[in-house]
Amino acid sequence: MQIPSLLLWLDYFGVVVFATSGAIVAAHKRLDPVGLMLAATVTGIGGGTLRDLLLDRPVFWLAAWQYVALTAGTALFLYALGWFAPAFRAGSPRIVRSTG
Repeated sequence: MQIPSLLLWLDYFGVVVFATSGAIVAAHKRLDPVGLMLAATVTGIGGGTLRDLLLDRPVFWLAAWQYVALTAGTALFLYALGWFAPAFRAGSPRIVRSTG
């Protein structure tokens, strides 16, 4: 695997991790899917956007749509996971029982 390709995949992974954290916080606030996508997008690509604006560079996700698609897809996946698999919801009795 080439180094630039590896860095790109690590960048995508970081965006998904931060989008997941934003979506989880939004899910705890009981937001709808649009709210989850907004929170995941702001959390996932907000830091890079702020960096680009402060450095007076073009905002990276305006040229590469994959970042917005990753954050929105992550939020929708987590929403569906919570909808179709109630055991993954926070405070579910099955999770509490299985962890002690």
